Amino acid sequence: MPAKSLLSNTSNSLSFNKAALPISNALLKRLADVLNQYTEVVGDNYIVINFRDKGYSAEKGGFHPVEISLSKDAHNRYTILYITDFSYCGDPYPELERDIDFDFGNSAAFTRYIGWTGICSPAIVELYPLWEDNFVDYLDTDAYDQVEVRGH
Repeated sequence: MPAKSLLSNTSNSLSFNKAALPISNALLKRLADVLNQYTEVVGDNYIVINFRDKGYSAEKGGFHPVEISLSKDAHNRYTILYITDFSYCGDPYPELERDIDFDFGNSAAFTRYIGWTGICSPAIVELYPLWEDNFVDYLDTDAYDQVEVRGH
């Protein structure tokens, strides 16, 4: 059964399809909360949400930028296509690169230290809830001072 979160500013409810990894109700609620603030994109078939800590840099550290992509199906249920966590990598000129990628749409996952693997591999099944718990905590403490939502 899809998890549901109501969008208070619309008559529509926001439902999510199940994913290959256990997406918590806490994360689904945070995504619905963001979409409550950007109701103009709720009708779009694809939505990308970017969470940024404007102070994050290779020198000072901070909270990694995160991008979450959603698609809407014919029954108005959303599917999380991917969740990507970025970080600065490389010396002597660090660049912002993909650090962790949960690619639900292709049943694959990437980490900087493992490379690409199946999304249901033991390492990813263990990593995902740890990553998600931290991310939800960061959202709850307003660690991200810039949230951008794009629909198309």
